[in-house]
Formats: sequence, structure tokens, C-alpha cells
Amino acid sequence: MSAMEELARDPASRRRFLQRVGGAGAAGSFALFLAACGSKKTETTPGGSDPQTGAGTGTDRYGPGDLGIAIYALNLEYIETDFYDKAIASGKLNGRLLELAKRFRAQEAQHVAALEAYVTQHHGTPPKKPQTRFSLATPAEILQQAVTFENLGASAYLGQADRIQDKALLGAALTIHSVEGRHAAALSIAAGVNPTPDGAFAQPQTATNVINAIQPNVVS
Repeated sequence: MSAMEELARDPASRRRFLQRVGGAGAAGSFALFLAACGSKKTETTPGGSDPQTGAGTGTDRYGPGDLGIAIYALNLEYIETDFYDKAIASGKLNGRLLELAKRFRAQEAQHVAALEAYVTQHHGTPPKKPQTRFSLATPAEILQQAVTFENLGASAYLGQADRIQDKALLGAALTIHSVEGRHAAALSIAAGVNPTPDGAFAQPQTATNVINAIQPNVVS
């Protein structure tokens, strides 16, 4: 049973968990996780493998179970942080956009620190930071990419929620998912695009889909 399933079945445990990770705000994210996870069409193992074929479909390439999920998330956070570093250094941003980039970069760095600590505490090794490339020619291009990365990050955490076994990692994923979604909404408003592109319920993404989406920004 995943941590999500256990909490869904045990109200007392769920209340204690939600109090630890953010109270009412976390309860809303938890309800969203349950709604989104219930809509998944493909079931996979905690490591991200197809239970019928055994073929890897995601986080198992980074390691087994929760450790693989944490390393997968850490890779995404490395890419997001590097994106903001390069966007800020480009000199193309000013005013409100520059302020948002600096603020969100600092928060992504906190996500990195939390995930690195989790990986280390669970006898894993944080991966080497990937080399990245981004299109930073204009403020509009930077803003469009920022919206894409933040939405992708939010959907990536949502895609792993029902596979996580450890409540500590689930709590981290829930709170980070919420922040990534807020980043995406703020940036979408700045870009003049729909801040809720999936409608009333956010859509999860498998690790395979997320990795494929981010691959053009990773230097082999």
C-alpha cells in the first residue's frame, strides 16, 4: 500500500499528516492528488515499471522505489534552478519579471536542498547536475519557458504521488507540487495565458513523459 492509499483509508493518520505538512492548504493539495491519481489510465509499480511487462517506464532508471522518485525529482529541480540562474544572468529580465525569477529561483534551490537531504539520508547519492541549454533571446521566450517548466514540475510531482511509500517524501512532494503550481499560475498571468490550463483538476504526468519533454534542454 502506498502512503497515499494508507492516508486515504485512515482519517486519523491523515489529519496528523496534514497538520505536519501544512494544514488546510495541504488538505486541498491532498484532495487534488487523490482526484488526479484516480484518473490515471496506466498503473505502475512504486519504481515506475509496468506491472505486466516489467519494462521501466520512469523513475526506476534513477533507483528503486522512493529513492528513485526522489532522485528523479531532484534532477528536475536541478534543471529548473539552472534555468532561473541563466535567465537572471541573461540580462533580458527587469522589473517584476526579474523579481519573480529571483524569488522562484530561491525557492527551487530550497527544493533542491530538501531532496538532496532526503537522498543522502536514505543512503543514496545525489546525481551529477545535468548540463542544460535554454532559449533566452527575449523576455517573452524566457517567460514562456518558465511557464512550461513550472507546469511540468507540478504535473511531475502529481504523477508520482500514488507511488510514494514514505510519508516524509509524500509530504515533500505535496508541498513542492503546490508551490510549483503557484509559480506556474503567477507566471501564466504575467504571460497573459490561462493559469489553469488543465481546468478544475491538474493532470499528472508519467516520469517518461516528463523526461522526454525536458530532454531538448539537456546537453548529452
